[in-house]
Amino acid sequence: MPARALRDLPPHLRLLAWPALNRLGAVDGVTVSVPPELASSPPSLACYSGSVGLTYRDDAGTGAAWDDALTAPESADVLAEPLRLVSTMALWDEVIREEGVYRGNIYLASERSVAVLLDTAHGTARGTAQDTAPRTADRLAELLEQLHALELLYRFPVAYKFRGAHGLERQCRINGWGRLLFRLLDAAPHDPYGIRTARARLSRHVRTHREAYRRGVAAASAAEDASGARIWADIHAEQPIPVLI
Repeated sequence: MPARALRDLPPHLRLLAWPALNRLGAVDGVTVSVPPELASSPPSLACYSGSVGLTYRDDAGTGAAWDDALTAPESADVLAEPLRLVSTMALWDEVIREEGVYRGNIYLASERSVAVLLDTAHGTARGTAQDTAPRTADRLAELLEQLHALELLYRFPVAYKFRGAHGLERQCRINGWGRLLFRLLDAAPHDPYGIRTARARLSRHVRTHREAYRRGVAAASAAEDASGARIWADIHAEQPIPVLI
């Protein structure tokens, strides 16, 4: 099969290139070509590039095989880091709705919020073979930027009405393509990313802190540019995982 430009693929299938772009091996059957000028650049730059190509050996000759490659047990080792992050952010979105906090799509207020979310959902896995959480804040920021570049989530400066100033924080949330990827993972018969356990943990967490999250959502809904830093201070004082809308 001829190479296809990474940016021409549906966003969830672009993740097949992720291990190669991060120099962590490759998904079975996938070959990735990167322009020489990007070979030593941060992987996020390659994720944005229109010159990166991907070839997949689709033995069955069907598009469904591409989806299967994402969820195959043998892909879990090389895709664990991004797939666990995507699935956890999608779960958070679902649980927030199911527990009656907010009917729309919720933003995590910063990358620090994402880190706390991962620890809340998967804390029992720390230090085990299943621990795939990014080890540093810089690594998490780079991973989030890559997933934003691949168009599986949104990541941008915190809205002025919530912060009252420009800071280094980036609010983040899953998007529709990320939710599609999550549904594929959730339907798989195996569960290498701890989705079932994470769902239960996050549901308990939100039930425990539901009123704090509801108050924060109500305040954020009423925010305007003149609100200043009040909402930012309030959500960090009251919410274990600070969120915005």
